Amino acid sequence: MSSFRKPTQIRRRAAGQWVEGRWVDGAEEGIVTIPASVQPLRLSDYDELQAQMEGRRIEAAVRIYTGEVLNVAGANDRNGDKLIWPFAPRPGEYLVVAVSPWQSGVIPHYRYHAVLEIEP
Repeated sequence: MSSFRKPTQIRRRAAGQWVEGRWVDGAEEGIVTIPASVQPLRLSDYDELQAQMEGRRIEAAVRIYTGEVLNVAGANDRNGDKLIWPFAPRPGEYLVVAVSPWQSGVIPHYRYHAVLEIEP
C-alpha cells in the first residue's frame, strides 16, 4: 500500500431494482476496508457535480483515489458504495457518484467523486 493511501472503510450494497415503477435499494452487503486517499473536492469539481445531480443539494464532497473498483450510484442497477468518513469537518457517509479511470500503466488507479448523504 502506498504511503498516500490509508485504510478506508466502504459500505457495500447489493444491486437494487425497479418494482412497480419505484426504485428499491438492494440489501447491505457489509463493510470492506480498502487502501485509498481521500481529499476534498476542488471548487471546479463541485460545478460539475451540481450540473449532474439535479434536485440534490451538495453540502460536502470528496475525491477518492484507489486501485480498487467501487460501485457508482446509478451504474448497472447499483445503489453506489458509501465511503464511511469519520473525520472533521464533515463526517458522515459519502455516496460514490462518479468515476474516472486512470489506467496509464505508471500508477493505475481510479478517481471517484462522492457526496455527503444528508438525512432528510
